[in-house]
Amino acid sequence: MKIERIHRISTVVKMKNHRDYSNAKSGDFNAAQSLIWETIQDNSIFENLSGFVCPVMKPKGNQIPLALAQHMALSSKLTLCDSVFLQHASHGSSMVERLYYQPYFSGKVKPGNYIIVDDVYTTGQTLKSLKNYLERNGAVVTSAWCLGSGPSTFFEPNRLMIKMLLAKFPSISNYFDIDALTVPQIEYLLRLSSINRLWQLHSDNQLALSFA
Repeated sequence: MKIERIHRISTVVKMKNHRDYSNAKSGDFNAAQSLIWETIQDNSIFENLSGFVCPVMKPKGNQIPLALAQHMALSSKLTLCDSVFLQHASHGSSMVERLYYQPYFSGKVKPGNYIIVDDVYTTGQTLKSLKNYLERNGAVVTSAWCLGSGPSTFFEPNRLMIKMLLAKFPSISNYFDIDALTVPQIEYLLRLSSINRLWQLHSDNQLALSFA
């Protein structure tokens, strides 16, 4: 099922300014619960939701997505799915780094409709990978939610956007799985002058990281 936009609940600024943000990101679930309960003012936005809610969940580290998913389950007819985990891998902060980032999920998936959840939506690479993992294992992903996001909440590209990408870079499928790309990623690619420019940026970035 195609998801055009992410549901944004609050703002990144409000989340990061919360007193418990650092502890929640570091793995303190109680801090994450406090952040979520004090950030979300209107629980009625969840009351008609049903099915499963699956957060981007790591074996250790950031607990905000799990706390958000639990909060959504308590405020709706959703059932928390806490059996799917993102295997830890650093994705970096730049768009180039995130384009080459390959999130990997593992865990049991029960049949049914799913809502996927993350704390922040930027490129959407992690949420897209979670969606693909759930769907490969028999689930139907109906929507995606986040606490805060960048300027845009558009998620999966329409046909026109994909046609524009292929028209500008006919060989793009040699570099990326087009079906795995999100709207922010395609918008970034369309701003580049060439694929060689992307590779140069990636190479320069890797060189800088090796000396960091």
